[in-house]
Amino acid sequence: MKINDPVVLAELMDRHAVYERASIDNDTAVLASLYWDSPHALRYGVTENSGRSVRRLDVLALGDSTGIVNVEFVRAMDGVERIGRQTEVWVRMEDAWRLVSLHVSPPPSYIEAVSARIGLDIDPATRAAVNEDLNRISAIAGFLMEFPLSQDVEAAPVFQP
Repeated sequence: MKINDPVVLAELMDRHAVYERASIDNDTAVLASLYWDSPHALRYGVTENSGRSVRRLDVLALGDSTGIVNVEFVRAMDGVERIGRQTEVWVRMEDAWRLVSLHVSPPPSYIEAVSARIGLDIDPATRAAVNEDLNRISAIAGFLMEFPLSQDVEAAPVFQP
């Protein structure tokens, strides 16, 4: 089996580019045409592609009829850039290259990422309120960070009784 044949790599890059454009444009007709018409075809993360930029793209051609495309992307969420990942498995069928499996792992929200990191469970009923508070804190911090302060100035006097 030949690995990464340049012709096959070019074909896979073309199919990925068509998929990417259709996904961003929400062109469901083109997206449907790219998938293998089978109950075995998998697509996880159906709504995960809008508003992102590709940070890393890796293509692996396995022989002349199978390829894997891995994408690392960045998407702004809550005003912060977050990293997500996508894996596409392509197979050359009788008529064309078809997606047989797609999985998108969206970037976690700030709340999910931080709460998981520190082991803090946040009740789903309060997530919206927590997110509002974080947005307020971010706005205040942004305003304060814009204030010029010399490194040698004491920010506040030290209280000594």
